[in-house]
Amino acid sequence: MSTLLGLTPTVQIALDNPFSGITYPQDGSVSAIIDTGYEGFVMIPKTLFQKLGLNSLRIERRSLAMANNAASKTQGTYAVLKIPYLSFRMDGFVETLQGLDEIIVGVEALEKLNVILDYCTKRVTLQKCS
Repeated sequence: MSTLLGLTPTVQIALDNPFSGITYPQDGSVSAIIDTGYEGFVMIPKTLFQKLGLNSLRIERRSLAMANNAASKTQGTYAVLKIPYLSFRMDGFVETLQGLDEIIVGVEALEKLNVILDYCTKRVTLQKCS
């Protein structure tokens, strides 16, 4: 399910470490912020990165340009994003950033989805591209 929390679009997701079989959450899904200003795939808090066991995989370090033009250092590896209610799965680079406390889904993950933000009716609609 997708919805607006206040004016922030969100989507219900799950994440898989394909090498260890660890899934978060174990049952169901968790809310993630849809951020079209984030050009990456998925960004998660460091504690979740560790809970998924992603820190034990081969880590890449990247530099992320922030909205204020400052650069932040991230680290990440590959994992699977699932949107259960769409039966949607996609592999991509999942990264973490010091001090992050939310899950963010970026445009790299959204590129195979039709995303409609309707602020008049307070609805977010996601569909798989045909």
